[in-house]
Amino acid sequence: MSARPSVPRAAPRGEPTLHERLDAVAAEHPDQLIRFHSERTELTYAELVASSKRAAARLDAGPGEAVGILAPNGPEFLQTVFAASRIGAAACPLPLPAGLRDLVEYGERTARIVAAAEMRSLVLSTRLRRMLGQRAEAFGAKEILDSTELVAPGRETAPVAVDPELPAILQFTSGSTSAPKGVLLTHDNVLACAESITEAIALGPADAHASWLPLFHDMGLFGTLTGIFTGIPVNLWNPTAFVKDPGRWLAEFAQTRATITTMPNFAFDALLDADPAGLDLSAWRVCFNGAEIIRPESVRAFASRFAGAGFRAEAMTPGYGMAEATLVATLPPLGRTPVVEAVDRHELARGRAVKGDKEIVGLGRAVPGMEIRIAGGSPDGSVGEVELRGAAVTSGYLDDPVRPADDGIFTADGWLRTGDLGYLRAGELFFAGRAKEMITVRGVNTYPSDVEAEVSQVSGVRRGRCVAYAVLEPHEHVAVVAETALPEAEHDALRRAIAARVRRALGLATGSSLTVHLTAPDSLPRTTSGKLRRLATAALLERSA
Repeated sequence: MSARPSVPRAAPRGEPTLHERLDAVAAEHPDQLIRFHSERTELTYAELVASSKRAAARLDAGPGEAVGILAPNGPEFLQTVFAASRIGAAACPLPLPAGLRDLVEYGERTARIVAAAEMRSLVLSTRLRRMLGQRAEAFGAKEILDSTELVAPGRETAPVAVDPELPAILQFTSGSTSAPKGVLLTHDNVLACAESITEAIALGPADAHASWLPLFHDMGLFGTLTGIFTGIPVNLWNPTAFVKDPGRWLAEFAQTRATITTMPNFAFDALLDADPAGLDLSAWRVCFNGAEIIRPESVRAFASRFAGAGFRAEAMTPGYGMAEATLVATLPPLGRTPVVEAVDRHELARGRAVKGDKEIVGLGRAVPGMEIRIAGGSPDGSVGEVELRGAAVTSGYLDDPVRPADDGIFTADGWLRTGDLGYLRAGELFFAGRAKEMITVRGVNTYPSDVEAEVSQVSGVRRGRCVAYAVLEPHEHVAVVAETALPEAEHDALRRAIAARVRRALGLATGSSLTVHLTAPDSLPRTTSGKLRRLATAALLERSA
């Protein structure tokens, strides 16, 4: 694996590698539990240490090499992460298949990642190994290891010195706007991120962590590792537990009395149908909301719905982050209810945040150890590309050739270019959109999120299941694709309703500059973290035309 040379950075406090941090915490809290609710099993911190040592003795990888992990949110995932750390290898989490129908395309995607990472060893959970059978050979790894055999009783690896500047995690981006890229995250990066979160939310021994997010995604993995490094109880579910029955998951979450959890915005919408009766959410003190655009109406509706169950509005903690910054870059101060600013959407698209009627949720200030600016040091209220610098920021992508700084992902003075647009107000970040997804119609810039917010309000459109993007031929116009469960006989009326609402919101003339497509539920392309993929949707429709 190779990447752009790293810039000097301060090492985080305490132990310099992931496994050393785990060992130190486990020595203080050997009986602390990690509960895997969907798998109906649990693991103490001491057992995680011992089993990861046994796994490390069986892994065939050298320092800096990638070890793939294909597993649900179970013990084997964490065991492999720490086993790879012990031998100086980088754990590479791989997305799980969506189902048996997706296996051909899934196998091709996975094989591309395995090849890009030059991965010799791939660890599969026992259940997935049985399900995939010989199909797993097509992934291209030289050695496929069964997770049960990996941690079977036997010898433990001898301690070896591991350079904290070696990659600890090879995290492939979600690919919401491009092909997934392998982000190299060192031990220093990961531990710096954990330190930042711990300080920002005052994480301590009275807390407990809970998450249904997949561990193969950065938000699920690094949130969980932060909990482990603090020595607190950790509760994990598989994502399907939430997707199949959000209300049941919420009831189980409430019973754990967990204080910290992390979810993307769509999850809060899905939970609005849950019955608050009988729930006690009073222990919930930090509710991270991230990974996609945070909608003010979702934040308000959730707080209102569950106020009677003890949920406090100030627990909602919207933040900004990305895989290239390990996880989180900004968070609001503890105990503050979400801040919402109303700006003029047309002026925003022109690069200025002035008073209007488009609501944007504030994402807080830079977390400890992180710096944030708008490109060029733009003054407050000016929209530009968000740039980051800090100890948790990656040194580069997998096999990214060394190029001039002004032609790569870093600026000449060492700031990470995020590709996201936003503005600062008194140091607080407000997210405006993604640069490469901007829609320009007749010289007027429009953010896809503005169009999608309008479409989501139309009766018959599945909540949050629509995308907007620009079509260039035969002339540039806005295209909308929305999921609906309505019968086909009602589709024409729904298309007209969507078009009318979008035209009114954007000031488009009737009959021009807009096309509307309807599709079946759950058919829009999504990233591994559940975000809708606008550019992939556009490509899909183009191929089917």
